[in-house]
Amino acid sequence: MPIYVGLFLIAFATLSVEISLSRLLSVMTWYHLAFFAVSTAMLGMTAGATTVYLQPNRFSRERLADSSAKASLAYACATPVMLLILCRIPFDTGSTIQRLLQMVLATFACSLPFYFSGIVISAILTKSPLPIGRLYGSDLIGAALGCLFVLGGLAFLDAPSFILLCGAIGAVAALSFAWKSSSSRLRQLCYGIGAVLILAAGFNQSTGALIRPLYVKGLAEDSTNLLLEEWNSFSRVVVFNQQNANLEYWGASPVAPQNLLPQYQMNIDGAAGTSVRQFSSLADIEHLKYDVTNMVYYLRPQGSAAVIGVGGGRDLQSAILFGHEQVTGIELNPIFVDLLQNRFKEFAGLANRPGVSFVVDEARSYLSRTDQRYTTIQMSLIDTWASTGAGAYSLSENGLYTIEAWQVFLDRLTDDGIFTVSRWYSSDNVDETGRIVSLAVATLQQAGITDPSRHIALIGSGKVSTLLLSRQPFSEQDIAQLQQVTSDLQYRPLIIPGTPPENAVLRSIVEVTSPEALIEAVRDQPLNYTPTTDENPYFFNMLRLDRMDVALNKTSVDNGVIDGNLTATLTLVGLIVCLLIFAVLTIVMPLILRSRAKNIDSGKIVWSAAAYFSLIGSGFMCVEIALMQRLSVFLGHPVYALGILLFTIIASTGVGSFFSERLPLTRKPWIFVMPIVTALTILIIRFVLSEVIAAMITAPMATKITVSILLMFPLGLLLGLFFPTGMQLVRASGATETPWYWALNGIFGVLCSALAVLISIYFAISVNFYIGVVCYSLLVLCLNHMRNLKEANSSLVQETAN
Repeated sequence: MPIYVGLFLIAFATLSVEISLSRLLSVMTWYHLAFFAVSTAMLGMTAGATTVYLQPNRFSRERLADSSAKASLAYACATPVMLLILCRIPFDTGSTIQRLLQMVLATFACSLPFYFSGIVISAILTKSPLPIGRLYGSDLIGAALGCLFVLGGLAFLDAPSFILLCGAIGAVAALSFAWKSSSSRLRQLCYGIGAVLILAAGFNQSTGALIRPLYVKGLAEDSTNLLLEEWNSFSRVVVFNQQNANLEYWGASPVAPQNLLPQYQMNIDGAAGTSVRQFSSLADIEHLKYDVTNMVYYLRPQGSAAVIGVGGGRDLQSAILFGHEQVTGIELNPIFVDLLQNRFKEFAGLANRPGVSFVVDEARSYLSRTDQRYTTIQMSLIDTWASTGAGAYSLSENGLYTIEAWQVFLDRLTDDGIFTVSRWYSSDNVDETGRIVSLAVATLQQAGITDPSRHIALIGSGKVSTLLLSRQPFSEQDIAQLQQVTSDLQYRPLIIPGTPPENAVLRSIVEVTSPEALIEAVRDQPLNYTPTTDENPYFFNMLRLDRMDVALNKTSVDNGVIDGNLTATLTLVGLIVCLLIFAVLTIVMPLILRSRAKNIDSGKIVWSAAAYFSLIGSGFMCVEIALMQRLSVFLGHPVYALGILLFTIIASTGVGSFFSERLPLTRKPWIFVMPIVTALTILIIRFVLSEVIAAMITAPMATKITVSILLMFPLGLLLGLFFPTGMQLVRASGATETPWYWALNGIFGVLCSALAVLISIYFAISVNFYIGVVCYSLLVLCLNHMRNLKEANSSLVQETAN
């Protein structure tokens, strides 16, 4: 029992640190590096598994408990060391050489605790005489519950303090391993280190004086100017001290007034900024009439308004200013709503105002369920780049910018309602603006409208453009009002119904009359203006693989969006290449060198088993990421993605591992049936998923959660059978390389985690399901060969005994 408990706890702590580390890195550096935490965690654990392989005597059965206890203590001690190093690295500053050194140091720091937890998990799974299915199940159940622990932990603790607490859990794991040890000093160390880390976590949370990020997005952060700082599993929100600051506009009119107004500046993860401005009378917010993001209110000044993304409340104030009687703010992040309803209730003047209501939910999910109809739905500069706890892959967006999402938004409008979206704009290159127009046209075509140009208007000012998408064709009165306001406020009329746009790209998109014509219109453009769907929801990634020269030629496009796309893509590609190199250095080379040193012929069992563990690592990760991406849109909120989806797939895999001990999986016909049934199940889920999401998108959240669990759990049970079955076969074949197989499984898992994201972006999410089908189908060949070698070894053992 102590071994099971210790393995459970170290897996629990490891996954908790991995997820919270991605959250910390999202604050310190840019979102495309957030998944660096996942990669370095797997790299560290793989290196730990290789250490177990290269030093078998150190982890013999007689010494296993003490060795695991010492490695768990090392994990506990390495956790604060990692934090101290990371929080002092000024990411994204200096020369190319300095940045390279920053990444090398960060790689070392992030990998350090996972190296020691990798030693523990690999040693227990490959060296313990206990049933492998139960051991692997304990590992996975611990990891699954670690997902839930992050949800609760980051609601009460900041990320550094929470990570320190996870280090203390590592010390408790060490105590479990050392429970029956003859060394009382080892147990005393467990008590002492655990107590110190718990006290350090409490002190750091209450004062922030011990460990906190010194640099945020490459800039030193002045903690003395912070009014408050709050964390949760998908964001860090800070509010700075009140100041009289210049009026804040997104797309200011050239004739907009300029004066000072009391406000609190806020930001999310150190980059996405907003503000809470004083609102005691309409005179305080009169200047909002001069922001192009509020163009819709000149056409529909009354009725009910829904605002997607509350932030500091400026869009709610805009709707009130123009005369809307009912205003609903839909906000994903509960921190903002809590601030507006409590800390800034009187200052912002919203929570105590009749007709104003707040909803803490993902906007698409909420609007798909409500029966309320709105005159206007506003979505101004809502970015979805933030790293969520669901896997830290920042390019996995939340589905607000897809045809399916915009159909939901249009369905929630009154007959004369308007949906408005503001995005960044450049007169030299329409980039995001071109894509929202393409998305608007495709959405209207899906609704059966053959002349989208009568339903679309686009007005620009400065670096922002605002799209107006109407359910009904704009009336002559609407068009006259658009032209009048545009002229009075000196905006740019980019698209006016009835008038051909001046920009050739926008003109070619808005004038199409069929979906086929739309695809043809954007086919040869240097950037990807193809309308995004739930199958491929990556609105902000506009690079084409066949036109990478556009991104590399920095004079051809506006650098902002494209530079971000290029950096994120090259980071993914670079990560994949580095992982391939790392796999050769830490997986293949140690095996070859050890075999030569001992004059051992590794034999066919090594390579058939190597293929087996590589395939299950690759297939599992591709299927997991595809499921997460599709069901995250279905459930909406990132908390559900972490707490329900990731927990369910890991927990069900653990249950499957427990059951593997009771099934004759190493015999015929099981070795043929198991992979084929799993491959067919993946294929069925791929097609059933689309139908379920379409049919149940408006169902209550409890129903959607239940359906998601029912879809994922049976597949997880099947996926959990493979690792313990493979370990049983290689052990029965007399192989000694079991830690090496564990490392191989891990490195291919993390390699395919990066590759799966790249595939989803440039091809489609479903391609990952098909890759999973191929991986699990090929296991038939591996299992048959491994079983034959097992039988040959059994015969040899029997002959030797006789």
